[in-house]
Amino acid sequence: MRDIFVFIMACSLLSAHGQSFAQEAKPPRVEFPVWERGLSGTLGTKPINVALTRIAGNVSGWYCYEPCSEKTRQQLELTGTVKANTLKLAERDSQSAKNIATGRWTVNLDGDNASGTWTSPDGRKTFPLHLRDTQPVPFELRLVADAMPKESDDSDAAPYVTAIRIYRNGRLAQELPTDSQGPGRVFIPSFVDANFDGFPDLTIALSLPAGPNIPQQTWLFDPGTQHFVDAPETLLGIASPEFDKKFKTIVSQWRNGCCEHGVTTYRWDGGRLKEAATASSVQLPVLVGQKILYCYTIPESRDGRIEFPDRVEQVGDRLTLTFDDFSGCESQALPNVSGDIAIWKRDGAGELKVVRTESTAWKPIDTTAGRRYCPEMPYIANGQIKRRVLMDGTQEDCTGTVP
Repeated sequence: MRDIFVFIMACSLLSAHGQSFAQEAKPPRVEFPVWERGLSGTLGTKPINVALTRIAGNVSGWYCYEPCSEKTRQQLELTGTVKANTLKLAERDSQSAKNIATGRWTVNLDGDNASGTWTSPDGRKTFPLHLRDTQPVPFELRLVADAMPKESDDSDAAPYVTAIRIYRNGRLAQELPTDSQGPGRVFIPSFVDANFDGFPDLTIALSLPAGPNIPQQTWLFDPGTQHFVDAPETLLGIASPEFDKKFKTIVSQWRNGCCEHGVTTYRWDGGRLKEAATASSVQLPVLVGQKILYCYTIPESRDGRIEFPDRVEQVGDRLTLTFDDFSGCESQALPNVSGDIAIWKRDGAGELKVVRTESTAWKPIDTTAGRRYCPEMPYIANGQIKRRVLMDGTQEDCTGTVP
Protein backbone atom coordinates (compact mmCIF):
# COMPACT_ATOMS: atom_id res chain seq x y z
CA MET A 1 0.00 0.00 0.00
CA ARG A 2 2.83 2.34 0.90
CA ASP A 3 4.51 1.62 -2.47
CA ILE A 4 1.31 2.56 -4.32
CA PHE A 5 1.09 5.84 -2.37
CA VAL A 6 4.72 6.70 -3.21
CA PHE A 7 4.08 5.93 -6.90
CA ILE A 8 1.00 8.19 -7.00
CA MET A 9 2.87 11.03 -5.29
CA ALA A 10 5.76 10.71 -7.74
CA CYS A 11 3.39 10.85 -10.71
CA SER A 12 1.68 13.91 -9.25
CA LEU A 13 4.99 15.69 -8.79
CA LEU A 14 6.08 14.84 -12.34
CA SER A 15 2.75 16.05 -13.71
CA ALA A 16 2.96 19.30 -11.76
CA HIS A 17 6.55 19.79 -12.87
CA GLY A 18 5.54 19.16 -16.50
CA GLN A 19 2.71 21.69 -16.29
CA SER A 20 5.03 24.23 -14.71
CA PHE A 21 7.64 23.65 -17.43
CA ALA A 22 5.01 24.03 -20.16
CA GLN A 23 3.84 27.29 -18.65
CA GLU A 24 7.42 28.57 -18.43
CA ALA A 25 8.15 27.49 -22.03
CA LYS A 26 5.10 29.30 -23.41
CA PRO A 27 6.30 32.44 -25.22
CA PRO A 28 5.29 35.71 -23.56
CA ARG A 29 2.56 37.85 -25.10
CA VAL A 30 2.57 41.60 -24.69
CA GLU A 31 0.27 44.18 -26.22
CA PHE A 32 1.07 47.75 -27.25
CA PRO A 33 -0.70 50.45 -29.29
CA VAL A 34 0.43 51.53 -32.75
CA TRP A 35 -0.84 54.04 -35.28
CA GLU A 36 0.05 56.12 -38.28
CA ARG A 37 -1.66 59.49 -38.58
CA GLY A 38 -1.62 62.19 -41.19
CA LEU A 39 -2.75 65.58 -39.89
CA SER A 40 -3.19 69.04 -41.31
CA GLY A 41 -3.77 72.36 -39.63
CA THR A 42 -1.88 75.42 -38.50
CA LEU A 43 1.21 76.33 -36.50
CA GLY A 44 0.48 79.89 -35.49
CA THR A 45 -1.16 81.19 -38.65
CA LYS A 46 0.82 79.06 -41.11
CA PRO A 47 -0.74 75.92 -42.64
CA ILE A 48 1.24 72.70 -42.10
CA ASN A 49 1.11 68.98 -42.90
CA VAL A 50 2.14 66.47 -40.24
CA ALA A 51 2.87 62.72 -40.37
CA LEU A 52 3.29 60.80 -37.11
CA THR A 53 3.91 57.15 -36.23
CA ARG A 54 3.36 55.65 -32.79
CA ILE A 55 4.96 52.42 -31.54
CA ALA A 56 4.07 51.74 -27.90
CA GLY A 57 5.04 54.92 -26.02
CA ASN A 58 7.30 56.38 -28.71
CA VAL A 59 6.32 58.77 -31.50
CA SER A 60 8.27 59.89 -34.56
CA GLY A 61 7.51 61.73 -37.76
CA TRP A 62 7.92 65.00 -39.61
CA TYR A 63 6.05 68.12 -40.67
CA CYS A 64 6.32 70.77 -43.37
CA TYR A 65 4.88 74.17 -44.14
CA GLU A 66 2.49 74.20 -47.09
CA PRO A 67 3.02 73.99 -49.96
CA CYS A 68 5.27 71.02 -49.17
CA SER A 69 7.94 69.94 -51.65
CA GLU A 70 10.13 66.87 -51.98
CA LYS A 71 12.94 68.83 -50.35
CA THR A 72 10.98 70.18 -47.38
CA ARG A 73 8.48 67.38 -46.77
CA GLN A 74 10.64 65.47 -44.28
CA GLN A 75 13.13 68.19 -43.36
CA LEU A 76 11.68 68.99 -39.93
CA GLU A 77 11.81 65.79 -37.88
CA LEU A 78 9.72 65.07 -34.79
CA THR A 79 10.61 62.54 -32.08
CA GLY A 80 9.26 62.03 -28.60
CA THR A 81 6.81 60.19 -26.39
CA VAL A 82 3.10 59.83 -25.74
CA LYS A 83 1.53 59.38 -22.32
CA ALA A 84 -2.22 59.14 -21.98
CA ASN A 85 -3.25 61.50 -24.80
CA THR A 86 -0.36 63.96 -24.57
CA LEU A 87 2.51 64.11 -27.06
CA LYS A 88 5.84 65.69 -26.14
CA LEU A 89 8.00 66.04 -29.24
CA ALA A 90 11.41 67.46 -30.05
CA GLU A 91 11.79 69.16 -33.43
CA ARG A 92 15.04 69.14 -35.44
CA ASP A 93 16.16 70.31 -38.87
CA SER A 94 17.50 67.14 -40.51
CA GLN A 95 19.11 69.09 -43.34
CA SER A 96 21.20 71.33 -41.10
CA ALA A 97 24.87 70.53 -40.62
CA LYS A 98 24.44 69.59 -36.95
CA ASN A 99 20.81 68.44 -37.03
CA ILE A 100 20.03 71.41 -34.80
CA ALA A 101 17.02 71.63 -32.50
CA THR A 102 14.38 73.99 -33.88
CA GLY A 103 11.51 73.65 -31.43
CA ARG A 104 9.40 71.63 -28.99
CA TRP A 105 5.81 70.44 -29.29
CA THR A 106 3.27 69.70 -26.59
CA VAL A 107 0.10 68.32 -28.15
CA ASN A 108 -3.11 66.93 -26.66
CA LEU A 109 -4.99 64.34 -28.72
CA ASP A 110 -8.78 64.50 -28.68
CA GLY A 111 -10.29 61.99 -31.09
CA ASP A 112 -9.64 63.19 -34.63
CA ASN A 113 -8.41 66.58 -33.37
CA ALA A 114 -5.16 67.68 -31.78
CA SER A 115 -4.14 70.99 -30.24
CA GLY A 116 -1.21 72.30 -28.29
CA THR A 117 1.78 74.60 -28.33
CA TRP A 118 4.98 74.99 -30.32
CA THR A 119 7.87 76.45 -28.29
CA SER A 120 11.18 77.78 -29.59
CA PRO A 121 14.40 76.12 -28.34
CA ASP A 122 15.15 79.04 -26.01
CA GLY A 123 11.57 79.10 -24.71
CA ARG A 124 11.00 82.74 -25.70
CA LYS A 125 8.46 82.15 -28.46
CA THR A 126 5.29 80.09 -28.47
CA PHE A 127 2.65 79.51 -31.12
CA PRO A 128 -0.63 77.58 -30.95
CA LEU A 129 -1.01 74.29 -32.81
CA HIS A 130 -4.37 73.18 -34.22
CA LEU A 131 -4.50 69.91 -36.19
CA ARG A 132 -7.06 67.50 -37.58
CA ASP A 133 -6.69 63.91 -38.80
CA THR A 134 -6.90 63.82 -42.60
CA GLN A 135 -8.14 60.20 -42.75
CA PRO A 136 -9.84 59.33 -39.46
CA VAL A 137 -10.88 55.73 -38.75
CA PRO A 138 -13.06 54.49 -35.87
CA PHE A 139 -10.53 51.88 -34.77
CA GLU A 140 -7.60 51.63 -32.38
CA LEU A 141 -4.89 49.09 -33.20
CA ARG A 142 -2.65 47.20 -30.82
CA LEU A 143 -0.05 44.60 -31.70
CA VAL A 144 0.39 41.34 -29.83
CA ALA A 145 4.07 40.35 -29.77
CA ASP A 146 6.63 38.28 -27.90
CA ALA A 147 8.36 41.38 -26.48
CA MET A 148 7.98 45.12 -26.14
CA PRO A 149 9.68 47.18 -28.87
CA LYS A 150 12.88 49.01 -28.07
CA GLU A 151 12.88 52.78 -27.78
CA SER A 152 15.06 53.20 -30.88
CA ASP A 153 15.71 51.26 -34.08
CA ASP A 154 18.21 48.45 -33.60
CA SER A 155 20.14 46.11 -35.84
CA ASP A 156 18.57 43.17 -34.03
CA ALA A 157 15.28 41.73 -35.20
CA ALA A 158 12.16 43.49 -33.98
CA PRO A 159 9.61 41.75 -31.73
CA TYR A 160 7.71 38.93 -33.41
CA VAL A 161 4.10 40.03 -33.94
CA THR A 162 1.47 37.28 -33.80
CA ALA A 163 -1.78 39.24 -33.89
CA ILE A 164 -3.42 42.61 -34.47
CA ARG A 165 -6.08 43.54 -31.96
CA ILE A 166 -8.74 45.95 -33.15
CA TYR A 167 -10.54 48.06 -30.56
CA ARG A 168 -13.65 50.11 -31.15
CA ASN A 169 -14.97 52.55 -28.57
CA GLY A 170 -12.47 51.14 -26.10
CA ARG A 171 -13.64 47.53 -26.51
CA LEU A 172 -11.90 44.64 -28.25
CA ALA A 173 -13.81 44.06 -31.49
CA GLN A 174 -11.58 41.56 -33.29
CA GLU A 175 -8.20 39.83 -33.21
CA LEU A 176 -6.46 39.05 -36.50
CA PRO A 177 -3.69 36.40 -36.46
CA THR A 178 -0.55 37.35 -38.36
CA ASP A 179 3.12 36.43 -38.68
CA SER A 180 5.09 39.67 -38.96
CA GLN A 181 8.63 40.60 -38.00
CA GLY A 182 10.64 43.59 -39.16
CA PRO A 183 14.43 43.77 -39.35
CA GLY A 184 14.88 46.55 -36.80
CA ARG A 185 11.44 47.73 -35.74
CA VAL A 186 7.93 46.38 -35.98
CA PHE A 187 5.87 46.88 -39.10
CA ILE A 188 2.89 49.17 -38.56
CA PRO A 189 -0.49 48.04 -39.93
CA SER A 190 -1.93 50.55 -42.37
CA PHE A 191 -5.50 51.40 -43.23
CA VAL A 192 -6.00 51.35 -47.00
CA ASP A 193 -8.92 51.00 -49.37
CA ALA A 194 -7.74 47.78 -50.99
CA ASN A 195 -10.92 47.06 -52.97
CA PHE A 196 -11.93 50.71 -53.48
CA ASP A 197 -15.35 50.37 -51.87
CA GLY A 198 -14.93 53.37 -49.57
CA PHE A 199 -14.36 51.32 -46.39
CA PRO A 200 -11.04 51.11 -44.51
CA ASP A 201 -9.21 47.83 -45.09
CA LEU A 202 -6.09 46.74 -43.22
CA THR A 203 -2.65 45.59 -44.38
CA ILE A 204 0.70 44.78 -42.75
CA ALA A 205 4.13 43.81 -44.08
CA LEU A 206 5.28 40.36 -42.98
CA SER A 207 9.04 40.54 -43.58
CA LEU A 208 11.69 42.52 -45.43
CA PRO A 209 13.45 40.36 -48.04
CA ALA A 210 15.59 41.69 -50.87
CA GLY A 211 13.41 44.59 -51.99
CA PRO A 212 11.04 45.39 -53.34
CA ASN A 213 9.37 41.96 -53.02
CA ILE A 214 7.75 42.62 -49.63
CA PRO A 215 5.02 40.12 -48.68
CA GLN A 216 1.87 41.70 -47.27
CA GLN A 217 -1.14 40.35 -45.39
CA THR A 218 -4.38 42.18 -46.09
CA TRP A 219 -7.89 42.05 -44.67
CA LEU A 220 -10.99 43.58 -46.26
CA PHE A 221 -13.64 45.29 -44.14
CA ASP A 222 -17.07 43.68 -44.42
CA PRO A 223 -19.66 46.43 -43.79
CA GLY A 224 -22.35 43.79 -43.20
CA THR A 225 -20.63 42.08 -40.28
CA GLN A 226 -18.50 45.11 -39.32
CA HIS A 227 -15.49 42.78 -39.24
CA PHE A 228 -12.30 42.36 -41.24
CA VAL A 229 -12.04 39.23 -43.42
CA ASP A 230 -9.10 37.68 -45.26
CA ALA A 231 -8.43 39.21 -48.67
CA PRO A 232 -8.53 36.85 -51.69
CA GLU A 233 -5.44 34.73 -52.29
CA THR A 234 -4.74 36.67 -55.49
CA LEU A 235 -4.22 39.84 -53.45
CA LEU A 236 -2.23 38.07 -50.72
CA GLY A 237 0.13 36.78 -53.42
CA ILE A 238 0.98 40.27 -54.72
CA ALA A 239 4.32 41.60 -53.49
CA SER A 240 4.57 45.19 -52.23
CA PRO A 241 1.03 46.22 -53.24
CA GLU A 242 0.26 49.92 -53.49
CA PHE A 243 -3.38 50.97 -53.67
CA ASP A 244 -4.09 53.76 -56.15
CA LYS A 245 -7.51 54.99 -55.10
CA LYS A 246 -7.76 57.60 -57.86
CA PHE A 247 -7.36 55.09 -60.69
CA LYS A 248 -8.71 52.08 -58.73
CA THR A 249 -5.53 50.17 -59.47
CA ILE A 250 -3.28 47.97 -57.36
CA VAL A 251 0.38 48.46 -58.28
CA SER A 252 3.12 45.92 -57.55
CA GLN A 253 6.78 46.81 -58.05
CA TRP A 254 8.88 43.65 -58.12
CA ARG A 255 12.34 42.28 -58.71
CA ASN A 256 13.45 39.01 -60.29
CA GLY A 257 17.10 38.35 -59.50
CA CYS A 258 19.83 40.88 -60.15
CA CYS A 259 18.85 42.09 -63.57
CA GLU A 260 15.09 42.36 -63.87
CA HIS A 261 12.85 44.91 -62.23
CA GLY A 262 9.25 45.39 -63.18
CA VAL A 263 5.81 46.68 -62.34
CA THR A 264 2.45 44.95 -62.64
CA THR A 265 -0.97 46.53 -62.20
CA TYR A 266 -4.20 44.83 -61.16
CA ARG A 267 -7.86 45.82 -61.19
CA TRP A 268 -10.94 44.39 -59.52
CA ASP A 269 -13.52 42.72 -61.73
CA GLY A 270 -16.46 42.17 -59.45
CA GLY A 271 -14.97 40.33 -56.49
CA ARG A 272 -12.01 38.98 -58.46
CA LEU A 273 -8.62 40.61 -58.93
CA LYS A 274 -7.20 40.49 -62.45
CA GLU A 275 -3.89 41.56 -63.95
CA ALA A 276 -4.27 44.72 -66.04
CA ALA A 277 -0.76 45.34 -67.38
CA THR A 278 2.87 44.46 -66.76
CA ALA A 279 6.30 45.58 -67.95
CA SER A 280 9.89 44.77 -67.03
CA SER A 281 13.22 46.53 -67.28
CA VAL A 282 15.07 47.00 -70.56
CA GLN A 283 18.46 48.34 -71.57
CA LEU A 284 18.58 51.18 -74.07
CA PRO A 285 21.63 51.10 -76.37
CA VAL A 286 22.73 54.73 -76.83
CA LEU A 287 25.68 56.17 -78.73
CA VAL A 288 27.53 58.50 -76.35
CA GLY A 289 30.52 60.07 -78.03
CA GLN A 290 32.09 57.25 -80.01
CA LYS A 291 30.90 54.46 -77.74
CA ILE A 292 27.65 52.56 -77.36
CA LEU A 293 26.43 52.46 -73.76
CA TYR A 294 23.63 50.32 -72.36
CA CYS A 295 21.28 52.25 -70.08
CA TYR A 296 19.19 50.12 -67.71
CA THR A 297 15.67 51.54 -67.43
CA ILE A 298 12.90 50.50 -65.05
CA PRO A 299 9.16 51.01 -65.68
CA GLU A 300 6.87 52.89 -63.31
CA SER A 301 3.14 53.25 -62.85
CA ARG A 302 1.97 56.81 -63.41
CA ASP A 303 -1.60 58.07 -63.61
CA GLY A 304 -2.96 54.54 -63.84
CA ARG A 305 -0.65 53.50 -66.70
CA ILE A 306 2.77 51.89 -66.97
CA GLU A 307 5.49 53.91 -68.66
CA PHE A 308 9.26 54.28 -68.71
CA PRO A 309 10.52 57.61 -67.30
CA ASP A 310 13.80 57.08 -69.21
CA ARG A 311 12.72 56.45 -72.79
CA VAL A 312 13.02 57.32 -76.47
CA GLU A 313 10.31 59.77 -77.50
CA GLN A 314 9.37 60.91 -80.98
CA VAL A 315 8.90 64.66 -81.31
CA GLY A 316 8.03 65.59 -84.86
CA ASP A 317 10.39 63.68 -87.14
CA ARG A 318 13.15 63.42 -84.57
CA LEU A 319 13.81 60.99 -81.74
CA THR A 320 14.87 62.37 -78.37
CA LEU A 321 15.94 60.86 -75.07
CA THR A 322 14.09 61.93 -71.93
CA PHE A 323 17.34 61.72 -69.93
CA ASP A 324 20.86 63.08 -70.37
CA ASP A 325 22.71 61.52 -67.44
CA PHE A 326 24.65 58.50 -68.69
CA SER A 327 26.75 57.96 -65.57
CA GLY A 328 24.77 54.84 -64.66
CA CYS A 329 25.00 53.29 -68.12
CA GLU A 330 27.32 50.35 -68.80
CA SER A 331 29.71 49.59 -71.64
CA GLN A 332 28.64 45.93 -71.68
CA ALA A 333 25.11 44.67 -72.21
CA LEU A 334 23.49 42.72 -69.40
CA PRO A 335 22.68 39.11 -70.27
CA ASN A 336 19.04 38.14 -70.80
CA VAL A 337 17.83 41.75 -70.71
CA SER A 338 15.92 43.04 -73.72
CA GLY A 339 17.66 45.59 -75.90
CA ASP A 340 14.55 46.42 -77.93
CA ILE A 341 13.88 50.13 -78.29
CA ALA A 342 10.29 51.25 -77.80
CA ILE A 343 9.46 54.55 -79.50
CA TRP A 344 6.96 56.60 -77.50
CA LYS A 345 4.85 59.47 -78.81
CA ARG A 346 2.17 61.71 -77.34
CA ASP A 347 -1.18 61.62 -79.10
CA GLY A 348 -3.53 64.55 -79.60
CA ALA A 349 -4.77 64.24 -76.00
CA GLY A 350 -1.22 64.31 -74.66
CA GLU A 351 -1.16 60.62 -73.67
CA LEU A 352 2.02 58.63 -74.18
CA LYS A 353 1.79 55.57 -76.40
CA VAL A 354 4.28 53.20 -78.02
CA VAL A 355 4.05 53.80 -81.77
CA ARG A 356 6.65 51.22 -82.80
CA THR A 357 9.41 49.00 -81.45
CA GLU A 358 12.86 48.54 -82.94
CA SER A 359 13.90 44.96 -82.21
CA THR A 360 17.06 42.95 -82.67
CA ALA A 361 17.13 41.17 -86.03
CA TRP A 362 19.21 38.12 -86.98
CA LYS A 363 21.35 38.63 -90.04
CA PRO A 364 22.96 35.75 -92.00
CA ILE A 365 26.75 36.08 -92.16
CA ASP A 366 29.04 33.82 -94.16
CA THR A 367 32.06 32.87 -92.08
CA THR A 368 34.92 30.39 -92.36
CA ALA A 369 32.82 28.07 -90.21
CA GLY A 370 29.88 28.37 -92.59
CA ARG A 371 26.75 30.47 -92.47
CA ARG A 372 25.98 31.94 -89.06
CA TYR A 373 23.14 34.13 -87.83
CA CYS A 374 24.34 37.13 -85.86
CA PRO A 375 22.28 39.73 -83.94
CA GLU A 376 21.80 43.08 -85.63
CA MET A 377 21.21 45.39 -82.69
CA PRO A 378 19.39 48.74 -82.87
CA TYR A 379 20.79 51.76 -81.03
CA ILE A 380 19.95 55.44 -80.93
CA ALA A 381 22.44 57.98 -82.23
CA ASN A 382 21.91 61.67 -82.95
CA GLY A 383 18.13 61.39 -82.97
CA GLN A 384 18.01 58.35 -85.25
CA ILE A 385 17.82 54.58 -84.97
CA LYS A 386 20.92 52.89 -86.35
CA ARG A 387 22.02 49.26 -86.35
CA ARG A 388 25.17 47.24 -86.05
CA VAL A 389 25.91 43.53 -86.26
CA LEU A 390 27.34 42.01 -83.09
CA MET A 391 30.05 39.60 -84.16
CA ASP A 392 33.40 39.28 -82.46
CA GLY A 393 36.29 37.06 -83.42
CA THR A 394 34.90 34.06 -81.58
CA GLN A 395 31.37 34.63 -82.92
CA GLU A 396 29.92 34.01 -79.45
CA ASP A 397 26.88 36.14 -80.26
CA CYS A 398 26.06 34.16 -83.39
CA THR A 399 24.23 30.85 -83.84
CA GLY A 400 24.01 28.19 -86.51
CA THR A 401 20.24 28.56 -86.86
CA VAL A 402 17.80 31.44 -86.76
CA PRO A 403 16.75 31.93 -83.08
